[in-house]
Amino acid sequence: MTELLKVIFSVSLILLGMGAILVPMFFVIRHRDRTVKLPIDREKLNRLPGFGIQKQIQELQFDILSAMLMSVIVVTIPFAFEGLRGYLDKGTFPLAFIGFIVLGPIYFVVKTYRSMTRLTKLRLGHTAELATAAELMRLQGLGYQVFHDIQADGFNIDHLVVGINGVFAIETKGRHKWYSDKKNESNGGQHKAHELFYRDGKLVFPSWTETAPIEQAQRQAKWVSEWLTKAVGQSIPVMPVLVFPGWMVKSQTKPPFPIINHKQVAITLPKMNSAIFTQEQVNAIAYQIMQRCLQGKP
Repeated sequence: MTELLKVIFSVSLILLGMGAILVPMFFVIRHRDRTVKLPIDREKLNRLPGFGIQKQIQELQFDILSAMLMSVIVVTIPFAFEGLRGYLDKGTFPLAFIGFIVLGPIYFVVKTYRSMTRLTKLRLGHTAELATAAELMRLQGLGYQVFHDIQADGFNIDHLVVGINGVFAIETKGRHKWYSDKKNESNGGQHKAHELFYRDGKLVFPSWTETAPIEQAQRQAKWVSEWLTKAVGQSIPVMPVLVFPGWMVKSQTKPPFPIINHKQVAITLPKMNSAIFTQEQVNAIAYQIMQRCLQGKP
């Protein structure tokens, strides 16, 4: 093996592990950006308290982690390079290393792909919840009390809204939009990429159908009702609300509860009359929710 080939082989082997992470990241991001998009523009959302600082903190955390990783790479690469050159010069190579060289990249390719897929879903969910939370701020000016991310028994309630006309358990769902319109024969022809239909207990998207979010919203509202009834000492009905930020939601049959776009939240909830509470009752309910927010799950 010539000297040039030894150098190329050594460098390639050293960079193999980094490539096992960067290559799947590149293809996952490229495929995502070419096929789907966030339903709303993050930069156009009403900014919540600390939003700008939170973004700066995340960027600095990434910079610090990157610096730590690069420092390790920069320090160890010369030793790794010389070690590989030494084995190639001797014409021997430890067989035990082959297992690491073959299995290591495979493991990191699979792990990176799964992590990137999970990260995409979390990014979508976080953006959706920010959009709903920003719109819920409008209700505070109308006297409603709004709470976010309430910890329950093994799950969380995205948002709880309390007012004199009822308690509302809001479940926010983020769903990517396709870049192009999809055909949906069950809808009788063209189904636009930004439209979501409720029909006969189903959520009909441009190219798929769901029922689980409806069941989840009802189940969580029931849990909140049972918890508040026990905590306050009187019957507290809770209305579920399902929100899909960025989608144009249309009902072809009457839904069992509001299924709406995030822009409709501040308009729809004041018109609901799931229960009539006095201000004292509203304060008692809000107090119990606040206690749970501060203390977490009992």
